[in-house]
Amino acid sequence: MAIVEVLALAGAVTKISSSISSAIKAGQDMHSVLPAFGKMADLEAQINLAESGKHKGFLGRLTSTEAEGYEIASAKMAHKQAQDELKSVCRLYGPSGMWDLVVQEQAAARVRKRKALEDEAEKRDKLFFWISVVIAGTIFVVGSGFMFYGVSLLAS
Repeated sequence: MAIVEVLALAGAVTKISSSISSAIKAGQDMHSVLPAFGKMADLEAQINLAESGKHKGFLGRLTSTEAEGYEIASAKMAHKQAQDELKSVCRLYGPSGMWDLVVQEQAAARVRKRKALEDEAEKRDKLFFWISVVIAGTIFVVGSGFMFYGVSLLAS
């Protein structure tokens, strides 16, 4: 699973929503369109993860910029606009009950993706913690060894 690229989220949302809209208007089968809605739910989970700040490692969180906040807001607005447009398109051109099915499937996909992204962030944070502990322990042991060596040189 890749780290969320905040700059690309708004563009990806717009691209996928326009392809879904075109497919529905062209009369494509509902089953062929549902995977694209899954991608939309995936992007929403990534937007929410970016908003919470968990898309970066520990050191990356210290360097968050104001521009990144605007990019996240832009992605959220693009997603909301895409959802509104797709709702309208599904109700106008899609079969009866399509939007309700889409909403159910997106909710399930969103939960799965959020869980996976949060698990990934937790693993990354644990790895960073243990690497820090090992480095600190190594520095302590090596420093103590040099200290005892220096004391033994001074004593003799």
